Amino acid sequence: MALRQPTKGTYAEMSAAGTTQADAAEIVADYVLVSTVAAGAGVLLPPGNLGDEVVVVNGSGSEALLVYPRSGGKLNNAAADGALTLPANMAAHFIGINSLNWAAFF
Repeated sequence: MALRQPTKGTYAEMSAAGTTQADAAEIVADYVLVSTVAAGAGVLLPPGNLGDEVVVVNGSGSEALLVYPRSGGKLNNAAADGALTLPANMAAHFIGINSLNWAAFF
C-alpha cells in the first residue's frame, strides 16, 4: 500500500459512512469537516507517516462520530482496529506515529 503524501492545507467536507472500520468513509484531506453523521457511522484515517497531521471536526449537532485507524492500527495505543468516539460538535487532532498508528488529542 502506498503511503498518502501530506497535503497540508487541503480541506474537505465529507459524510461519515458505514458502521465498521471496513466500510467507514476514507479521509482524503488533512483538515476535514464531517458534516453528516448517522448513528454509528465513521471515518477511516489515511495511511500515515511520522509527524503527519489530520484534523477531524464532527459537524453533527447530535451524533457521535467513530474515527478508525487503518487495519491493524491503533489510536493512542489502544486496542488494534478500535475506533475513537468523537462527540458531536467536537474536533480531534491526530498525529502520525508510523504508517498505522496515530496519537489523538481532543
